[in-house]
This record gives sequence, C-alpha cells and structure tokens, in this order.
Amino acid sequence: MPRHDRRSLLPHFLAALYGLSIVYASLQPFGQWIAPEPATPFFLFGRWPARWLRFDTLANMLAYVPFGFFVALMPRQRSAWSRISVAVAAGATLSFLLEALQMYLPPRDANAVDLFANTAGSAAGGLVALLLLRSTRVRDAIRRRRERWFLPGRAGDLGLALLTVWLAVQINPGIPLFATVFDPTPQLGPLTPGLAVVPDFAATLVEAAHSALQVLGVGLFVALLMRERRQVGVAVVATVVVALLAKGIAAATLLKPAAWEHWLSPGVSTGVAAGALALPMFLYLPRPVQVATCAIALLSSLLSTLLAPDLLHARAPLSLFNWSYGHLLNFNGLTHTVLMLWPLAASAFLFALAGRPGWGEPE
Repeated sequence: MPRHDRRSLLPHFLAALYGLSIVYASLQPFGQWIAPEPATPFFLFGRWPARWLRFDTLANMLAYVPFGFFVALMPRQRSAWSRISVAVAAGATLSFLLEALQMYLPPRDANAVDLFANTAGSAAGGLVALLLLRSTRVRDAIRRRRERWFLPGRAGDLGLALLTVWLAVQINPGIPLFATVFDPTPQLGPLTPGLAVVPDFAATLVEAAHSALQVLGVGLFVALLMRERRQVGVAVVATVVVALLAKGIAAATLLKPAAWEHWLSPGVSTGVAAGALALPMFLYLPRPVQVATCAIALLSSLLSTLLAPDLLHARAPLSLFNWSYGHLLNFNGLTHTVLMLWPLAASAFLFALAGRPGWGEPE
C-alpha cells in the first residue's frame, strides 16, 4: 500500500474543521460576555434542569457524532478500545470547555445534560468508525478509490476536506441552491400562498451571478482534485448531484410549502443553468488556467455581494421553516459564515498547490 495512504491526514483535517464549526456554533455571536453572579455554582454542580426537551438532547447528541467519527479514525495501529477512548475524551473535553464558556454568555444555558449528550454523540460516532474499520472490504475499497481518483498526499487530503465542508453546508435550505447568501425575498412579507412579491431585478441578477460563479468555481475545484482528466466529468456531475439531493431533501423536510416558490427563484435557477453550461468549456484547459479561473469565479461570487449589500447581511428567517427551534439560529449563522469563508480558503489552497512543481501528476 502506498505510503501516503497509510499516513492519510483526511480524518485529522475533517476533525479539526468540524471542531471549529462546533466552537463557532456554540459561542456565536461572540458578544455580551458577562461574568456569572458570584453565588452561581459551576454548571456541573448546579441544579439539574427543571425541564429538558428530547429534541434538544437529540440535537446535541447528533451534533457530536461526526466529530467522534473523525477523531476515532485518526489514530494509527490502535485497538478498538483506544479509538473509542480517544473519541469520547475529545468530545467530552471540547463539550466541557464550551459549556464552561457558555456560563459567560447570557443567551446560552450551560448544563450537564448537554455535556452528557455531546459525550454520548462522540461515543456513537466512534462506534460507527469502528464498524467502518472492521469491514476490510469497504475500507480497502475507499482507500483504492482515494488513491486512484484524487491527488495524493496531504495536499489531496486537505482539498477533499474542503470539498466535504462545502457539501456539508449545502444542507441548509435557507440558502437557495448554490448561492453564497440567503435569499432575502421571504423577509419582505408573510409567507402565505399566492403572495405577490414585486421582483427586484438587481437582487435577481446578483442571485444568478452567485449561483453561476459557485457552480463554475466548485466544479473546477473538483476537477483540480482529480488525478486523471478522464475522471473529471463523472466527479463533477457526482458532486453537483449529491449537493442537489442534500439541498432538496433538506428543503422538502424543513421548509414550509409556501417557501418553495422563493427557494426556486428564477435568478438562482438561471444562474445554476448558466454555470453548468460554462463549466465544460474550462474542464480541459491547462491546469494553471483552471486554477486562475476557479479562484476568480469563487472570489467573484463573494465580491459580487458588494453590488447588493442587503444580500450580504441577509439572514434566513425562522418563518421559512416548519419548525422553529433555537438551534436553527446557530445552524443558519454557521452555514452562512462557512459559505462566506470557503471561497477564500479554497482559493488559498489552490494557489499554494499550484506553486508546487508537477502537482497532480501520477507518481
């Protein structure tokens, strides 16, 4: 087996990126820090919550399952008990620190129930990782495809981690398809069937530009991660299909029926079609040209918000969703921030990769 496969850092990158996401979602909006009252006991020794929602406990548990999964995959040549122990210890430590910090945030409620739920989620993720590792056929198949299809080494691992992050945040249905920002149209009035909303041509144009540039930029990003050009077409189509399925299932599950007419707006649909038509023209150009085009497209999708600042600061209102739990506020804020930062991270990665001689060439 190639050496870079035995020392893959993909789980490390994913664990670090997901851990940062948990920190952001747990502590945003990072303001109004107030020290607790002098007589306030530490959250572990305080009174058990008078009431707790099963949904909140389940959400806190599920939030840490991917973290435990990635952490359990990190150790090399370790026993099953060691992997589970590392996953539980990492999840419990992260949750403990965040719960302790939440004592200084008045909008947050630090309690032991969340700590136990987060720890249980990390343990569940570790168990899922063990099941994957015990299946020799599945594990070897993943390794072979990783080696055969994508760039080798740590650079390829980091690129795959960034692509995974982009796919993960697409599950927020408040962001229409591959746009970078939320659609502010539903905020203009109540979500009622048959509501007549006067279209804003400038906003529609910016939405179309967002979607087109995102499709072009992400498609080229996927193409640049592939080892052979003959695999580019399948990989790009598969990425778009997975993103569309994730977004569509989330929208059908979470959005109110009246919000669908806004989510599938003409500007977004036109932009996705335009980006899909332009993408094939760039897939077989020299890689330096693809790097430049990819970075320009991604950064332009971000900078185009300067033409319509209201889009940049728009937030998906809870009235879009058919359930209104407080976790949606954290979810919306996290996905919005990740999508705004992702073009910068992806562009920096590609320019650093392009500076290496012979990058992407078969060894």
